[in-house]
Amino acid sequence: MIAGAASSSRSAELISPAVKAEKVLGVNQWYPGEATAEADAPKVTAKAGFFVDTKNGTVLYSKNIHEKLPIASLVKVMTALIALEHKSMENEFIVSEHAAGMEPDKMLLIAGEKLSLKEILSGIFLVSANDGAEVLAEGTTGDRTEFLNLMNAKAKQLGMKNTYFANPTGLDEDENNSYSTAYDLAILTRHLIRRYPEVVDISKTEHIYLPITENHQDYDMYSGINLLTTYPGVVGFKTGYTPEAGLTLITLVQKEGREVVGVLLGSLSRRDEARELLDYSFKKLN
Repeated sequence: MIAGAASSSRSAELISPAVKAEKVLGVNQWYPGEATAEADAPKVTAKAGFFVDTKNGTVLYSKNIHEKLPIASLVKVMTALIALEHKSMENEFIVSEHAAGMEPDKMLLIAGEKLSLKEILSGIFLVSANDGAEVLAEGTTGDRTEFLNLMNAKAKQLGMKNTYFANPTGLDEDENNSYSTAYDLAILTRHLIRRYPEVVDISKTEHIYLPITENHQDYDMYSGINLLTTYPGVVGFKTGYTPEAGLTLITLVQKEGREVVGVLLGSLSRRDEARELLDYSFKKLN
């Protein structure tokens, strides 16, 4: 269900339930630096933005990086991570009636079908499949509530202090919506691509066709990331949109021996702003 726009005062008061819980041993050893906005930095409509060199943590662009904001389908980056921590790419998942009924972005899964984790991740990264995300939440441990608990526990482990996941899709709900920050999402993205680089192989693919099998229909999917074909070096990574979150984006660029992760939240023109900020970031690196 879609909720109305959240007030800025509500955002300022958000505290992750995971942060308030007992201490969990951290596993993340990489934290980017802090930086203030520079006078020559591009002016963007995004409410928050963070571009960072993943190899040395150098901050290339920074705007409101710790502001808690709705993130839409960027939630699915954590959904993918939890599934990969518990299952192999070849493990199969059965599509439930509930998952098959998810809207609006979907693979058009049919209840009763069986798909591998790799196939479902293809749908999540190319078409932002909400039905696929629900399949993973239901089938990874057999308990959707446990899966959500794992998502929030992992956020705490990674040092994502200003993040909370209410569902595996990022869809707006009546209350208790997911939120994060540009800074936290950079940490999450780097962790995922370092531990599971095969996800980059999926996210950088413009078109994936899954032929019909005895377990499922065929699927013909094209990436929703325009920058894959218009900005040299982009290898994905994830887009999102809800009325509350606006346009959101995590972009990953690998070129000139560098690797840059960029996050934009609440943008009115994420593609153009990402391109402008990537140009700005690589000029600073050269």
